[in-house]
Amino acid sequence: MLLILVGMTHSLAGQIFLRAEEEAKLDQISHMNGVAAADYDQDGDLDLFFTGFHSFVASDENTWNRLMKNNGDGTFADVTVEAGFGIQFSSNAVLSTTGIKLGVAWGDYDNDGYPDIYLTNRGGNLLYHNEGDGTFTDVTADTGVEGCLQCFNSSALWWDHDRDGDLDLYVSVLDGPNIMYENLGDGTFEDITGLLDLGGDGVTWSSVPIDIGKDGFLDLYLANDTQINQLFENRSGLSYKEASRAYRLADEGAGMGLAVGDYNHDGLFDIYVTNIYSHQSNPLFTNLGGRRFENHAEEMGVHNAGWGWGTKFFDCDHDGDEDLFAVTGVVSEQYIYDILQEDTENFFFRNTLMEGTMGFENWSVESGASGGIEGRARGLEVLDYDNDGDLDMVIANLEMHPYLFRNNVIEDSDSDTNNWIKIWLEGSESNRNAFGSEVKITIGDQSYYRWYHGSGFYGQSVQPVHFGLGDAETIDEIQVTWPLGLVQKFSDVTANNTIYLIEGEITTAVAEELLPAGPIKLNKQFPNPFKDEVTFEFEIDAVGTLELRIYSLLGHTVNKQVHRGQNQGFIAVKWDGRNLTGTSCPPGFYFFEATLGKYRINGSFVKLDGRS
Repeated sequence: MLLILVGMTHSLAGQIFLRAEEEAKLDQISHMNGVAAADYDQDGDLDLFFTGFHSFVASDENTWNRLMKNNGDGTFADVTVEAGFGIQFSSNAVLSTTGIKLGVAWGDYDNDGYPDIYLTNRGGNLLYHNEGDGTFTDVTADTGVEGCLQCFNSSALWWDHDRDGDLDLYVSVLDGPNIMYENLGDGTFEDITGLLDLGGDGVTWSSVPIDIGKDGFLDLYLANDTQINQLFENRSGLSYKEASRAYRLADEGAGMGLAVGDYNHDGLFDIYVTNIYSHQSNPLFTNLGGRRFENHAEEMGVHNAGWGWGTKFFDCDHDGDEDLFAVTGVVSEQYIYDILQEDTENFFFRNTLMEGTMGFENWSVESGASGGIEGRARGLEVLDYDNDGDLDMVIANLEMHPYLFRNNVIEDSDSDTNNWIKIWLEGSESNRNAFGSEVKITIGDQSYYRWYHGSGFYGQSVQPVHFGLGDAETIDEIQVTWPLGLVQKFSDVTANNTIYLIEGEITTAVAEELLPAGPIKLNKQFPNPFKDEVTFEFEIDAVGTLELRIYSLLGHTVNKQVHRGQNQGFIAVKWDGRNLTGTSCPPGFYFFEATLGKYRINGSFVKLDGRS
């Protein structure tokens, strides 16, 4: 059934995306395979890790993996060496069209609050522990997660397959059985592939966890090249059964990338697969419920994405539905079925659900996101790198620098229907990254869903869950179903904020609200999280005294500011993270309360990270 939320549509005065890799200083690196994002230093913005295509040669900068630190001003800095990645993976194997260094997966395997990093390679993998001081330590030998030493280890997936509260590790392999590592909770892992029969029998590029059976245990779907994609049905974390044909998910194309989203707003998560179009078109497996899927790609208009690799669902234009992006790039000049494979530009498919039509339209050129054909793309990540509320895209290219597409929808819209919310999830009983959570928001009689797992082609990221809200200024309810089954609901949350939800912490559910409706409104707060200073920008429609109070989770006042004689208009109030005596407050979550006469707004989350 087609559901349309009136008032959520909008038009754009210009292109959604603008190229920004030069100004962001990402044009200084090149020849990349995978990309993934995480806030590795917990300073409030998302950093990027790129895997290089070639075997590492210290004197050749085009062979390096790169850790790019987000400076918080729209630029990135190369911190590869100082972070501990100065000596990288090298191999004497002949370079294939796949490359030597392949995937990167961020995940907090020891639940210490800092995301660690796992790198997949041709001939052995690497696990780096995040020390929490900006540096990483190679712990591969100590943890026992080397992968296949004679194989192409393509991608890795952090997931909690047995619901014990820590992240296990699944390694996809192109020329051998896949590997399943069980996290033992003591800093080590055990290879339990044989015990669970999760090795697979395909050429696996990537994998994604999804609770298809709605039983609380994560099933595993694999994208296999020129062999059927496989679905391993999880039986209480004790065993798995291959069930792709039973679920109608046994696509036989050249499967590479996977994306999960609810493109039709029915509350059931659908799966998109990138193939080589001339070999077999891309399927869009629509979830029909009852453990059945059906391929609707051609009727939805997304069956052709060239020689596809990384792909993502995301709401780029904030109209409430999820759009779809896929990157392309031939591996070489090849003939498939006597058809010469030629490079094409990347594909952006705009979801037209909110405009009244179920389907997608090819908006690659109109959106400004098609890019060029010279890069031969592989990895893709979608993130809000500049913390302005909309989602940007970064693309790893084999033969040139990465592309960075800055989303311009908020700045270049001819209406006010571009509200948003970002939700950081932190597990306490569940895994710290909360991978395997379902987030549902409700506005009026319409609900929107996100499945949070972080995984993609050659990359897995740790970042907030994002929703576009159209013209809605308040979310009636946010419901989080945590990986271990706890369901929490948070009411009356104001748009255009980054909020932090901790599993089981009911005090973090306080939403910013108007009590009663009056002449004071929080326009925005930034950056959030912050390290040295946060700014609250208020819009007031009366003359009076503005008082800002910062208080802790326990309700204790830690700071108070009074601004008398304020006129109508905007006022920016800053807090430097210190208490009333001038002492630095400990890192953690805080709330604010602002009053103007008898009017009050309160409760918006702000996170103070470790101070510099």
